[in-house]
Amino acid sequence: MIPSDAAGSQRRGGPRSPGRVLIVTLIVVATLFLAFRVAVVLSTEAHVGSGFDDRRFDRLETEFDRRQAAFAKAGARMRELAAAHPRAGRIGWSQALICVREAGEAEACKPTTPEDKAAYEALPGADVIVRQAKDDGRTFFRFYGDDPPRYTIMHVTDGTDVAAYAKERGFRSSRALKPGWALLGPIPDEDREDEQWQ
Repeated sequence: MIPSDAAGSQRRGGPRSPGRVLIVTLIVVATLFLAFRVAVVLSTEAHVGSGFDDRRFDRLETEFDRRQAAFAKAGARMRELAAAHPRAGRIGWSQALICVREAGEAEACKPTTPEDKAAYEALPGADVIVRQAKDDGRTFFRFYGDDPPRYTIMHVTDGTDVAAYAKERGFRSSRALKPGWALLGPIPDEDREDEQWQ
């Protein structure tokens, strides 16, 4: 006759073996690890991916709408600088300096005039305004924010297809504003980022 405890063990499938416990533990750990990885990916996308781009674009679009005249004035000033330096490969305008790099020469910087400084300061959050010969008359207002990723407001006068331009240059996202203006998301690839802005 089988003792009652042993009979109960046989009805429940026998005593728990260490191998069975190990397999169940591994399945639980793998499931938790996978769930953690999915949560990290979703969180990253929300904070620095295209979901973040939409929120950052909304803020930049609001600032642009409020200060269109300031952006237009700075764009006109950059066109004046480009006309004064027809050989310039790149012109960079920050709060304190306007730097011009002409073909085959080192970059030359001069302090901004009080008028240029005031025009720049009317653009809250702009870190640098850039115009490059390779970009066919486009002016870029770059916003770094508190940390990367970097966002850009682009002024164009030639009816650029913004989405095609953004894709060609490696920008993660784009949004058209009023005619002649667009928002560009960051360039995730560091090599392409350097190539675009150097």
